[in-house]
Amino acid sequence: MPVRTATAADLDDVLALLTVRDRAVLGEVEVRRRYVEHELARAKDCVVAATDSGLAGYASLDAEQSVALAAVDADTADELLEDIEGRARERRLDHVTCVAVPEDTVLWQSLERSGFTRERDIVRMWRSLEGQLESPSWPDGITVRSYTDADGERVQALLDAAYSGWDPDHVELSQEDWLAFMTAHAEFDPALWFLCERNGDLVACALHWRASDAAGWVKDIVVRESERGRGLGQALLLHGFREYRDRGAVRVGLKVDANNPTGAVKLYEKVGFVIDRTYRIWTKQL
Repeated sequence: MPVRTATAADLDDVLALLTVRDRAVLGEVEVRRRYVEHELARAKDCVVAATDSGLAGYASLDAEQSVALAAVDADTADELLEDIEGRARERRLDHVTCVAVPEDTVLWQSLERSGFTRERDIVRMWRSLEGQLESPSWPDGITVRSYTDADGERVQALLDAAYSGWDPDHVELSQEDWLAFMTAHAEFDPALWFLCERNGDLVACALHWRASDAAGWVKDIVVRESERGRGLGQALLLHGFREYRDRGAVRVGLKVDANNPTGAVKLYEKVGFVIDRTYRIWTKQL
């Protein structure tokens, strides 16, 4: 089956393919139009397998070296994965990763055949906003405010420092790519990005997407190592809960690495989050 570089004209067909895949393997649609638009804007790293009747597959390689792939059959999946790996080698990447669920047997088995290694799990968690919500208790000396355009570099630096300290697959993006992915879309709301400072120094942040379908989403939450153990992460979460409920949300979700050594999973469980799905991260050294 011919594989070609995807273009912006493929957007609707790619979304339709990914929507069908999500419903079949997840029972719900996780894909967001803006994610696909963002990837297609970098067309050299997106490919499709096209037939006269439509798309049989789609694959992309993002700036964080993560592969996304959906295909209707095993042969198409293998061809797309081979093409994407070739593009990764052309970029001289040392590895690529892919997130999959066992229910997506086409992708799961293609990763196995292609020599990917099952590395670790990501869990999705939800927290209901019904009932009484606890008020946040901020550590002494901490001030909290919302995000401004001038904060971009400091926020990215805080996130990179936190994730690179324990995540072997973390890739630091350029400021331009990071801002495009994090802020250039309708889900970004600076009023829902909470920054914590001590004497003017950024020490923690919680970045939330705008509530959609009565659900909020915690995109990132990090606390500088020197500030951990003082309740700052918990206060940020509780603050977010109250903000979301004021906006009409009935629940809040997030994804977290199950092996996160900072104690993130225990913190989320402490404030009421419950795991409802597990994803596996696969890695291949190139």
